[in-house]
Parts: sequence; C-alpha cells; structure tokens
Amino acid sequence: MKNFTVEEINLMCCFNTSSRKRLIDDMKSVTLNDMDGEIAELMYKTIRKLEAMTDAEFEELYIMPDGMMDD
Repeated sequence: MKNFTVEEINLMCCFNTSSRKRLIDDMKSVTLNDMDGEIAELMYKTIRKLEAMTDAEFEELYIMPDGMMDD
C-alpha cells in the first residue's frame, strides 16, 4: 500500500472519497493551471499514488483531515 503524507490525505478530503475511481476522477477534473505550483504538484503526486494502488488497498485507508484525528 502506498504511504500518503498528511498533506496528501488532507487534499483527498476535499474530494469525494467514496471510491478510489471517484476520487481520482474528481481530482483529475480540477484544472492544474488554476492552482499554484506546489498544490498542482501535490495533486499530481497524490493521483499517481492512487492510480498505483488497488481498490482493496484504498478501502483500507483512513481518510480524515489531520486536524480531526486524535493524537
């Protein structure tokens, strides 16, 4: 399974995470030209990781914004 950074998890939380395909499709629908370079790179890297994993691996992910996780 791919290891996602806190920033990648937080980014994924901005989209529909009901399925891996839905998340990838939603993220790809955003025009990278509309965001700054760092966010565009983060989006690209996150999509690549999502594409490289299986649906079963995705189902094992716990996707919740960092500020909402217990320490």
